[in-house]
Amino acid sequence: MNPMDCHPERIAAPLRRVLLGIGLCLGSLCAAQQAQAHSFEQAVVKDPTASFIDVPARRAYLQKAVTEGQLDDRLRSALPAIEDCRSTPRIQAQTGPMVIPSRYLSGNTGAIHPDYERVVALYRDFEDSLGRLSSLYVLTGNSDYAGCVLDQLADWADAGALLDYTPSERKQAWYQTEWSVGVAAMSLSLVITDPALDAGKKTRVLDWLKRVSYKQISEPGADISCCNNHSYWRGLQATMIGALTGDDALYRWGLGRYAQGIGQIAADGSFPLEMTRREQALHYQNYALQPLTMIAQIASRQGLDLYAYRENGRDIHDAVRFTLAAIQDETLIARHASEKQNRRAFAAGRGDLAWMEYYRTRFPLPDLGPLLSKPFFYPRNGGAVTLFVYTP
Repeated sequence: MNPMDCHPERIAAPLRRVLLGIGLCLGSLCAAQQAQAHSFEQAVVKDPTASFIDVPARRAYLQKAVTEGQLDDRLRSALPAIEDCRSTPRIQAQTGPMVIPSRYLSGNTGAIHPDYERVVALYRDFEDSLGRLSSLYVLTGNSDYAGCVLDQLADWADAGALLDYTPSERKQAWYQTEWSVGVAAMSLSLVITDPALDAGKKTRVLDWLKRVSYKQISEPGADISCCNNHSYWRGLQATMIGALTGDDALYRWGLGRYAQGIGQIAADGSFPLEMTRREQALHYQNYALQPLTMIAQIASRQGLDLYAYRENGRDIHDAVRFTLAAIQDETLIARHASEKQNRRAFAAGRGDLAWMEYYRTRFPLPDLGPLLSKPFFYPRNGGAVTLFVYTP
């Protein structure tokens, strides 16, 4: 499929609303899961430099807090270690076919493939490096960090990374791309306004991000990946890259994945497709909130309040309430999945919980005990999340 075939502005007007609502998933399963229209057709990118946080304002707050000794232990421990990125080797660019084994040995639950962690280490190192360097830029405003982020991205752009795969044949490569290109775009968004950045490199990187994004969304998905959390992660990268490049159509496509997710929320607040994941149901219920929250963060910087968006009388707050309640009372999950739940993701400081940091800057959370006691660093939610938004 030509990636441009799914360009939203090429869809005939009478069909655009429905197709955006279902994410171009034309198979019977996806069509059944998605029939909701949304009101984002007129949404436009208002500020390509806005990122997902107000970088100058946050830097001013942090520098004042450091100077005046207003840091509590949690925010102090969120400060990244200063490093000389110019003398640190960059993460070697991914080249050639993306051959990544499925995460699970069989199906979408159960034992992890023994080669999975080894193969994806390159991509995780890439994400961690970008998250660390862009976070240092937010804290310090040092142009060296902005330049190191751009140099790392230019290496991968010039190598044509994240493009050599066939989505329908290499699903794990398709999944990995949604995560890694999303991190790349969010990291660039944090440093994009630095005046010392090389304009030519910046143009090459932005062009590469769009190529990767359009290829990534060209595959509708033949199973539940058309419409479950993977659809939301695709929406996150499309929303961020659309905003960063001023591509209104790509930006709207990403917003459509948010509408898709909200439209799926069940009466009790669960995501039905995540409830099919057996012992991982609770994990994936929580996991789905990560990209949805980030899409809402990006949209808020463009003047659009997705936290107030409703489908079928439900909104993201319904999913949040169910998730928080189920973390504390697994009998809520037992109504959907009888297996004992894997709780590895629910430990203080785990990146899986980073969405809560953004959410609680706007809305109250119940007492979650130690879950929010440590700072969050999670590149797929932007980097040093606690550093970005937490205020003692």
